[in-house]
Amino acid sequence: MQRFIQRFGALFISLSILGAFLLSFVEDEPPDVSELSTEQVVAHWVDLGDGAFLGVWLGMVIGLLALFGGLWTANALRERGVTTLAPGAAVGTVFIAVGIAVDAASRVALLDAAEHMPVAAVVAVSAMLQYLWLPFLFGMVLITVSVSASAKQTGLIPSWLAWVGYATVLILVIPHPISFIGFLVFAPWMFVTGIFMFRKAGAAA
Repeated sequence: MQRFIQRFGALFISLSILGAFLLSFVEDEPPDVSELSTEQVVAHWVDLGDGAFLGVWLGMVIGLLALFGGLWTANALRERGVTTLAPGAAVGTVFIAVGIAVDAASRVALLDAAEHMPVAAVVAVSAMLQYLWLPFLFGMVLITVSVSASAKQTGLIPSWLAWVGYATVLILVIPHPISFIGFLVFAPWMFVTGIFMFRKAGAAA
């Protein structure tokens, strides 16, 4: 298993991005608690039914792929002499994995018991889902900075892709909701980065 991860770990990153793209078509966005009534919020989760659990389990697979890909990236940076930034890639994917886990646990609770939970609890959990972007933001910034700032030393990605990474971070840290554009830029950047890192290091492992 370790040998498999060492060889294909970089591709796990790209696969997680493809999975997230697929998830956007499968998983329903949480209702806007600032615009809907409490009854409408509860009805949203009650009406989704068992089919919505597919998105939850797909999200968990995506989280595991991203986590193993991040651990591979941290190890690849460390092997090439990067000391300070290498842990950033691992910590970044931990933030993302934790965000996915919290998202999944919250959705399971709402899908399974929204009809029987206190209305205030349903609205509170739903609101948390709606605003659960902060751990993803932290993770994206850490991963992008770690890989981009060490690009010249490691040679894992070309310099132009590193500059795109810097621009992505700049957009991400702009106050929300403008930072949402950074989320859209991060996905293709991370997908391409995974391919480049696999070609440079993964295939030779």
